[in-house]
Amino acid sequence: MKQKGFTLAELLGVITILAIVALLAIPMISRNIAKGKQNLYKVQIENIKKAASNWMTKHTLEIPDGNINTSITLGCLKVEGILETSIENPITGVQFPNDMIVRIRTGSNQYIYEVVEDSGTDDKAPLPEYKCSFNHTAIES
Repeated sequence: MKQKGFTLAELLGVITILAIVALLAIPMISRNIAKGKQNLYKVQIENIKKAASNWMTKHTLEIPDGNINTSITLGCLKVEGILETSIENPITGVQFPNDMIVRIRTGSNQYIYEVVEDSGTDDKAPLPEYKCSFNHTAIES
């Protein structure tokens, strides 16, 4: 009568092959995850710029004549309903701070939007209690 099953050598061979595959696959997967987070971060920054652009469009009548050099906080964009209230930094896993600044300035016949990525506090700054406008103190001129 012949017994069915695997020998110890066969099992060790399979385990060794699986270990080698894991050693090759894990670093590649980690790199792909990090690259995906970096790409998502860039998309989040572009979404913030688009929200600032939408805010400028909404407040067209308030725009002063001449060159504009101003900034707005993420909190203002959230209060206006232009940006979702919980926008997360995919790299750190923490929400972007409400007092993070988006600079808006006049370029050659267009507005230039720049997210100041290292601005804002690490803790959760409270949302403004009012809607922001060019005449309000939440906006720096």
